[in-house]
Amino acid sequence: MENAPEQLIRQAATIGIEISLPSGQTLFHKGDFGDSMYVILNGRIRVHDGDLSLNILSPGHVIGEIASLGSLKRTASITAEDDATLFEINCKTLFSTLANEEGFTKSIVSMLCSREKSMATKVTDRSMRVRTLERELEIGREIQSHFLPDTLPVIPDWNLSAYFHAAHEVAGDFYDAFEIKSINRIGLVVGDVCDKGVGAALFMTLFRSLIRATALSMDFNNWSTAPDASYGRRRENQVPRNRVDECLLDSIQSTNNYIAQTHGGTSMFASVFFAIIDPYTGNLSYINAGHEEPVIFGKQQIKQRLETTGPVVGIFPGARHEIASTKLDHGDSLLIFTDGITEAVSESGEQYSESRLMDTLASYCGTADSLLDNIIQSLNNFTKGARQFDDNTILAIHRNLTH
Repeated sequence: MENAPEQLIRQAATIGIEISLPSGQTLFHKGDFGDSMYVILNGRIRVHDGDLSLNILSPGHVIGEIASLGSLKRTASITAEDDATLFEINCKTLFSTLANEEGFTKSIVSMLCSREKSMATKVTDRSMRVRTLERELEIGREIQSHFLPDTLPVIPDWNLSAYFHAAHEVAGDFYDAFEIKSINRIGLVVGDVCDKGVGAALFMTLFRSLIRATALSMDFNNWSTAPDASYGRRRENQVPRNRVDECLLDSIQSTNNYIAQTHGGTSMFASVFFAIIDPYTGNLSYINAGHEEPVIFGKQQIKQRLETTGPVVGIFPGARHEIASTKLDHGDSLLIFTDGITEAVSESGEQYSESRLMDTLASYCGTADSLLDNIIQSLNNFTKGARQFDDNTILAIHRNLTH
């Protein structure tokens, strides 16, 4: 769709029909077969694919020459931005003119060559931009990976394992597991930021960092005096329950209020499950902020689902989140996951579903590592390489049987 040479416009006037195209009217749609080409005399013409605008053309531009010359389908739709006038040249008339007038043929060939050169330049420029964007996304993915833990805490008589797979270049899911030395506990976090793409990835890093930083604030404030964790041994001075609850509430509510008040205009939020576990007793305190219900299972049965205790994080300033508690006995496992697992799709579009996941858990008894291997194998057998649209994240912790 290049500007037509003046000679071509003059010659087109002798074989074309002048037509009017009122503002908002569509000349032809993407997918229509081309039987005419057009030269814009006045007005502006929008080239679009549905609601996606591709270009705005002004007087002198030629429209639809490729489809009309090759009797091909239109590659885009054409609609008048304002009242426009065009020359319409029917392909039969065009071919007859090309066969008998050498000058007109030369003008058409010259225009097509110019168009081809322009398209090649645009393709090259776009390819360079795509390569740059791909590299930027790769850098973003590398940076984002550093916001996930490199290693998981090693605790006597316990086994932790995690699985994370991004559906796209960058992800909105996150997980974390870390020692909170000031209260001699382990923090477990899994979250899922709404939406997809770069925006979700940016907020993923924010949510994860705020939750961890707040939970570890006492450790940071008393860096040199924070007690060494003695996992697996009872400490003489037991940590009061209210300090554990305070850590949970401060982490979730501070994160919620900061996101809601500072970034409320973005409408970004995350479902979050945050638990604090006592490695000696197996006691677990948690807040489930609108997240998928984690599962406690053991002895080849589902023992408990950890229901929501408050709304998602980041929408409502001052939102209330309740604390719930439970316990992992010896031989029990806790599985925390995002909806990308249960909503994974097969080639036919069927979802993996929560019931399939529960069936896998109910019949399983083993370590967290082998549990995740079992789930991932089941998931891969179901999806068989089908394209997925959501991230997959699982965090599992298993309490070993006593001997």
